[in-house]
Amino acid sequence: MLDATDREIIAILSKEARIPIKTLAARINLSRSATSERITRLENNGTIRGYRADIGGLDPTHISAFLFIRLSRTPMREILDVLAAFPEVKRVSSVSGELDLVVEVVAPSMEVLNNVRDAIASTDGVKDLTTTVILRDEFQRT
Repeated sequence: MLDATDREIIAILSKEARIPIKTLAARINLSRSATSERITRLENNGTIRGYRADIGGLDPTHISAFLFIRLSRTPMREILDVLAAFPEVKRVSSVSGELDLVVEVVAPSMEVLNNVRDAIASTDGVKDLTTTVILRDEFQRT
C-alpha cells in the first residue's frame, strides 16, 4: 500500500527521473537513507519498473488523440496495414462493443493529425470515425 510520501516520490520521479537522492530527500523532508530505502522498496515491489529518457525534438509539443473506428465489416485485417503506414499511429487496439478499433495517434500538429484522420476516414471499409483529442494527461502508468 502506498502512502502519501510514496506517491510524492513517484510523482517527482515520473517528471525528474535523474533527480539526485539528496535533492529528492530534501523535497519530501526525509533523510537520504530513508528516501533511498523507499525507492528501493518501490522498485522491488514493482511500483517503479524502470527509468527512461523521454527524448523530443526542438519543439516538444504534440497533439495526442484517440480515433474510434467502426468498420463496415469484420474481420478486416487490411486496415491494420493502412494504419501501420502512418508513423503517427502509436497503438491500435481491437475492442468489443459498438466500436471495432481504438487507435492512438500522436502528431506534431493539429494539421498533421487532421491529415492522418482524413486519410484513415476515407479508407475503404471504414464506416465511421470519431476523433477525441487529449487535452491533458492527468495520470499515466507505464
